[in-house]
Amino acid sequence: MLFRQSDDKKDATSLRKLPSRGSRLHSLPAILRGRQFKGGFEIGGLSYELAYAPARASVVGRRLQLQGRLTIKDSRGQTRSRERVRAMVVGTQGGIGTAPPRRQEHTSVATATPQPPEVESTEATSFCGAMYIHFEPLMGSALGVVADLSRVQLNARLAPVDNSERALQAAYSSIIDALYGKQIDTRAAAIEINELNKLLHES
Repeated sequence: MLFRQSDDKKDATSLRKLPSRGSRLHSLPAILRGRQFKGGFEIGGLSYELAYAPARASVVGRRLQLQGRLTIKDSRGQTRSRERVRAMVVGTQGGIGTAPPRRQEHTSVATATPQPPEVESTEATSFCGAMYIHFEPLMGSALGVVADLSRVQLNARLAPVDNSERALQAAYSSIIDALYGKQIDTRAAAIEINELNKLLHES
């Protein structure tokens, strides 16, 4: 009996000595401000600010892919950036309130469908209120973050406060309507992708 108790103690001690797997960042909130998605997070007892500035949009595998600069600032004010970071929109949520003015209504948006689409956007007056975006695998050490950033989701809210942000929300909403509904409209998506790229490059 004493021998078994000794073994149990040894096993418990060895378990306590196992190396930890380290912190992993899974998701973080952000909001569209200007042309950037800005947010922040805390991990490992440290605080960080994040800004993702898309510079180019495209359609990859019938999904909206963004590419741009990712910047992270730590609590000491040190900033690290990486260019051409890819991010894929994997889901969306409809907005509540007044829809932003659309540049134009496409057939896919204005025509009602018998079944609701896969996103919360079912009418011509609907709009996108949030996008769920997966970053490509990132190296935390290169960005000054002591954590696993291999699969980070950005929960990006669209809550415009000026005309430029409303124009971006309208463009994102039109792309979502064209790509993420039950009926995909590649022609409408191409037109709106072009419009979004123009907005992303405005000075």
